[in-house]
Amino acid sequence: MPLIRPVGLSSSCPLTKLAIALAGITLALGLRFGAHTAGGADSYGYVSQADLWLAGTLIVDQPLHDQVNWRNANWTLAPLGYKPGETGGTMVPIYAPGLPLLMAAFKFVGGDRGLYAVVPLLGELAVFLTYRLGLALAGPQIAALAAFGLLVSPVFLFHLVWPMSDVPVTAWWLAAIVAALGGSTFAAMLSGLAAAMAILTRPNLFPLAALDIALILERHGRRRTGILRASAFAAAALPGAIVVALVNNHLYGSPLASGYGTFETIYAGRYFVTNVVRYPMWLVQTQTPFILLAFAAPFLLRRRGDASAARLSLCALIFSAAVLLMYLWYTPYPDWTFLRFLLPAIPLLLVAAAASFAMVAPSSPRKRQVAFAVVAIVLGLSGVWQGRGAFRVQAVEARYPAAGRFAATLPDNAVFISNQHSGSLRYYANRLTLRFEWLDPDMYATAVEQLFKSGRPVFVVLDDWEREVFKARYSGVADLSWLDRPPVLVAADSVYFYQLPSPPH
Repeated sequence: MPLIRPVGLSSSCPLTKLAIALAGITLALGLRFGAHTAGGADSYGYVSQADLWLAGTLIVDQPLHDQVNWRNANWTLAPLGYKPGETGGTMVPIYAPGLPLLMAAFKFVGGDRGLYAVVPLLGELAVFLTYRLGLALAGPQIAALAAFGLLVSPVFLFHLVWPMSDVPVTAWWLAAIVAALGGSTFAAMLSGLAAAMAILTRPNLFPLAALDIALILERHGRRRTGILRASAFAAAALPGAIVVALVNNHLYGSPLASGYGTFETIYAGRYFVTNVVRYPMWLVQTQTPFILLAFAAPFLLRRRGDASAARLSLCALIFSAAVLLMYLWYTPYPDWTFLRFLLPAIPLLLVAAAASFAMVAPSSPRKRQVAFAVVAIVLGLSGVWQGRGAFRVQAVEARYPAAGRFAATLPDNAVFISNQHSGSLRYYANRLTLRFEWLDPDMYATAVEQLFKSGRPVFVVLDDWEREVFKARYSGVADLSWLDRPPVLVAADSVYFYQLPSPPH
């Protein structure tokens, strides 16, 4: 028996029209509230790497390399999102190439507007593909509820407005799964191409491609047709892994290396207990207990006699478990927004949960509609309330270009000691930065002295919350009385510029 029955997608179906509208709302929200800035680590890292692809090189020279010799100088000269290159006096991006490559293509065609449209467009695609997957599992009502659930999911909403890889990788894996359920060699190739983009975007999730192969073999059998279509998928997906390996070798010296560091620095057994508690807790907190219905889907659907839908829901749970498994030993983070690592699993869980809910909902058409409406209202109110920070991101992130505009009025040869703004000052002001989280306290005086001896004015740029961090780090080794005096400027009411006094001659 095939895994799914062919499902038509009629634009005349009211719920299909609703799904198209939900996808359109997703795009509108992403464009309207998006943080169209290169600020912090992720945003600056992805956006600036897109510019490097357009420039034709991913290796950036560090002008100060030959003029300074304090400990970890190469690391201090690399802003957030970058690390020292294999060649001395260079820095390279740490992020995977998938999203920056796509951003570069869109920027080449549409400038900055095109670049910042990439995530909203892929968010739109993710919502519609969630509907399409719901159709494959059950029917339009279930599919529409799942698509709405994704749109109002706090973690989805919050990352829809950032130029980051979480929403894109979710869309690519959804596209790979939905295409894998198709009935042709062409669909298998499309699935492979989507998987290639997913691997390029977040390489550590490459084992998920095995599920697509399993879906294709289940759909077509393990005879000649199934094997040929699974091979077509593999041939289309393989270039994604090859490009990642080539880029890694070029930037980090090995196909298996990563910009994030060695396997031992990223994964550790001691992280397991923390993550195995946090991720499920965050999932229920942000998605409401409704998401737990997903785990009943295979049993409820099989009991109804729909073996094909039961198997598909089981595949959704296996995929979700695989995503979780890849982060249980990963470096832990403190708040629910880092549920973003599990975002590729959330649409599948929502589809399975909606299918389970349909099994236990009242059979009376009128009562059934009321039940679905109540669930949608609860999901919507809970999701928008928890994810309301997404609508403030644009205003908060505006401080990065504001600080950059002021820095651009300062001397061309100035150096800015900073951390949170170490990338954005380079991006918006084309000024050199020194990242203080890598500058050990016993090297602070040496670094400042060498910068002044090179004839460069030195400024310190701190977010409001960073001032106490900076003071705690260096107050024991340097006179920081200038921190208690009025700054040169306060940009966007929260970014403080200080000019360091020149040492006495």
